[in-house]
Amino acid sequence: MIAAFNLKKYFPVRGSLKNQYVKAVDNVSLKVNKGEVLGIVGESGSGKTTLGRLLIRLLEPTDGEILFDIEDDEVKEYEDAILTKDLERAKKISEKYSLLNKKGNELRKIRIKMNMVFQDPYSSIDPRYRILDVVLEPMLSTGFLKGEEAKRRVYELLEEVGLPRSFAMRYPHELSGGQRQRVAIARALATNPGLLILDEPTSALDVSVQAQILNLLNELKRKKNITMILITHNIAVVSYMANRVAVMYSGKMMEIGDKESVLNNPKHPYTMALISSVPRPEPGSMRKRITLRGDPPNLIDPPKGCVFHPRCPMAFDKCGWTMEEIIEDLNYLIQGKYYDLFEKAEIMQDKEKLLVKNANIAELRKIIESEREVVRSLTSITNVTDNGEITISDYEEPSLYNEGENRKVSCLLYK
Repeated sequence: MIAAFNLKKYFPVRGSLKNQYVKAVDNVSLKVNKGEVLGIVGESGSGKTTLGRLLIRLLEPTDGEILFDIEDDEVKEYEDAILTKDLERAKKISEKYSLLNKKGNELRKIRIKMNMVFQDPYSSIDPRYRILDVVLEPMLSTGFLKGEEAKRRVYELLEEVGLPRSFAMRYPHELSGGQRQRVAIARALATNPGLLILDEPTSALDVSVQAQILNLLNELKRKKNITMILITHNIAVVSYMANRVAVMYSGKMMEIGDKESVLNNPKHPYTMALISSVPRPEPGSMRKRITLRGDPPNLIDPPKGCVFHPRCPMAFDKCGWTMEEIIEDLNYLIQGKYYDLFEKAEIMQDKEKLLVKNANIAELRKIIESEREVVRSLTSITNVTDNGEITISDYEEPSLYNEGENRKVSCLLYK
């Protein structure tokens, strides 16, 4: 149905003297098959909504490719062409299916086949329009239907989403949050799309109303076999609705796979932490909560290597530790926790060299060894010479590694 390859969206930072960019989505690839529901989960700021808007070209990507309305075998052919560097073959497929090269009437026709339900039903519907006009608008703007035929479809759609026909003459302020969200769903279904992006469709609603909206979406999927991409921070919503789950963190894809395998047997350390935070309904069942240290990174200058490594409880030497991070953690140990042992010690950096002066080297080695399990940056220290010179290992940037059928994990533990 839709496939994205190496998708990027960098937003320029206004008012900056340097050319700085917020890397909201960074090198994300995914495929969604016809009729399936892909749930995209992650904390606020992970790039979920930006990715959803990119996939239907409400935002223009900085780089990457999006192939839409494409069959599985042709997606595989495109992947093979990229892998074997057969650029001519890849170009032919791209010209036929690329969403990014469509313009004008051609793009308008494509928009009939895709739509989006936005997060906030209070701000996503124009308060000056009657509900009739709200649902009519996508049909008229794309040329899907016109006149009385379009109006008849509005009434049919309102009934389909559980609203009486009389609501067509009302204004948004006369409706509750749940009713507005039903209108938003009716609007999204107006052109009978094959792909629906659902951006936090229940987050602004009361719990009782959330269940009604999810049941409605499930029923619509069953009747119409619509492909859905469900964006949410709520694992329970994904568990109820999705066939497959993708986990995002700081603009990167961490893990993607079948719902049961990802939720019941998470592989990526971030996915483990995310799922450990969800309460279990079974009486007496216990799940060890994984608490992450620190905060999500600055996306203007994201961490090197794996973007999650500064917070990862399983990070090791290759994960992306820089000299600056090691200096910060050594200072915490030498000038804080073990100050009595290293009262006169100094940490110095000279280009690619790291030197600890005026320190008991034997004690320094012992502390580095004993603190590795907690202060994970120390795992990248490969040697401490007798004169205090510290050598650190090189790091790698992970890609999505195959971990079983239909399962990919962006972690060097699975390389």
